[in-house]
Amino acid sequence: MKKLIVAAVAATMASASMADISIKGDAYIQYADRGIGNNGSTTVNTKRVNLNVIGKSGATTVVSSFRTDDNDANRSGASNLHQFYITTKVGPINVKAGDFYSTIGLGAWSKGEKSTDALSLSTKVGPVTLGVYTTTGGEVDNLTTTTTPATNTTPAVIVFHPGTKHIASTTHVSIAADIAGAKIKVINNPKAKWTNLSAKGTFGGISVAAEHHKQKAVGTNAEEKVTLLHVGGKVGTVKWDVAQYKNKDAAAGSNAKFSPLGSMLVGTKARGITATAAADTGQFSKILGASISTKVAGSTIKAIYTKNTHGAADKLTGVELIFTRAVIGGKLIANLAKISGSDTDIHNATNRGVRFDVKF
Repeated sequence: MKKLIVAAVAATMASASMADISIKGDAYIQYADRGIGNNGSTTVNTKRVNLNVIGKSGATTVVSSFRTDDNDANRSGASNLHQFYITTKVGPINVKAGDFYSTIGLGAWSKGEKSTDALSLSTKVGPVTLGVYTTTGGEVDNLTTTTTPATNTTPAVIVFHPGTKHIASTTHVSIAADIAGAKIKVINNPKAKWTNLSAKGTFGGISVAAEHHKQKAVGTNAEEKVTLLHVGGKVGTVKWDVAQYKNKDAAAGSNAKFSPLGSMLVGTKARGITATAAADTGQFSKILGASISTKVAGSTIKAIYTKNTHGAADKLTGVELIFTRAVIGGKLIANLAKISGSDTDIHNATNRGVRFDVKF
């Protein structure tokens, strides 16, 4: 009987101790046949698993995120703790501290950039939310790619190079409020001399979003500007979106994202890694596009058309067709992405991909 009581108490204690701990995550595996930028085509296979271990105690939450991918062919260092942070509340102040990802505005300048030893504070004063973000900087993970050109006997090969990059220490302040149905936010970094203004809202069933980022000339660095405009809505069963992205002198960094249309042609770092993307968002000085999508027999079919300027002057047209369907607890995506009109002949080609995503 005593053994039974002890076992029952132990089971109760174990359940109580584990009640505030959860594991969530996501994973993907994808295959792509890449013709854009290659003489002929080359195949790319990538996969990734991300696990978030979340612990809660009262108003405090601790998050540790582990990532495993195959960007390192030797698998050495392929698994890593890429996020570790704490969120809590001290009186009226929300606190987030540690190593985590952050986004400026709507992400046209920087979305999901890694920070180390960062601190974010925010609080509400009436209808206004005030915030401050600071980081001591340091080395963070950074993934780059190179392409070995195809020859008469061998296909082109895309090589992933996991490494690090240095993030400078920085501090910015923000103020946000809801005004006439729109969420308005202004972020200012006095040291780096940039200001970011973003606004978004829905009016009469039409969603509107805009972002303007301006960094003043500092030293030998010229003035930099990025602007994003997005309008979207729905007519019957058809969803439509129109968006424009302007990136003066293609100055935006590698963390810039062009998200409104759901493109799989623009932005290699979208969705973790998008193997069918032709280039990073920041490599384009202008993107103007539209998308329409609808559901057919339980699947979503989307078509995207964009007029783009790659770099400063290479004007090209992008056409995409994306098929999405929920299957076996996840999401299956098949897509075609074609570029035409480029000054570089090997860019006028088609990428094809199949991808499976799952969240748990």
